[in-house]
Amino acid sequence: MAAGRKYSSVSELYIRHASAEECDSFVKSLNSRKLAKTLFALRSKAGLTQKELAEKIGITQSKVSKIEHAQDVTLTIGDILQYCDALDLQLHVGLMPDGMTLVNQVKFHWNELQRHLEKIQEISKGNVVMEKAARDFTFEAAHNITDGLLATLGNVMPKQENEELLTVSAPSDSKELPDDCSPATLSKQLCHHEK
Repeated sequence: MAAGRKYSSVSELYIRHASAEECDSFVKSLNSRKLAKTLFALRSKAGLTQKELAEKIGITQSKVSKIEHAQDVTLTIGDILQYCDALDLQLHVGLMPDGMTLVNQVKFHWNELQRHLEKIQEISKGNVVMEKAARDFTFEAAHNITDGLLATLGNVMPKQENEELLTVSAPSDSKELPDDCSPATLSKQLCHHEK
């Protein structure tokens, strides 16, 4: 008997052998279970069996299986909250206008990030150790965000050979010129500032 062709995923199998209509139906089915599949992945990552999770929640293993195989629209907030509680997770629900552009989603998430950083600073006020930790974390966040943005910018900017993405220089009349104003040095300075 000849060995059958191996596929890297069920999706690949469908693409190769199913009609366009069957593929569309399969994709819709997969997309209707994103939350359920995420819950399954989180349980697996936590190293729990369905039975162990069920015992933590106080439901049957069969109910856990139904949650993990459900269409997302049939899941209740209560089911999701219990599931998350058993995995020591918090449920955060975000509502955005339908059809929100990617640009507006980036703006939304930037505003949320800024709000969280301000909350960290607010919580730390009055405690010298916490204020320093909040300041250090803000420097770290700035460094990571800047690196991420520059990497993304580098992916969309046409580059000339030997052209640097970012050039930093001090004003020409500056008396205090650092030894090296390269982006790498500045990144190190942000990351390893005086503690």
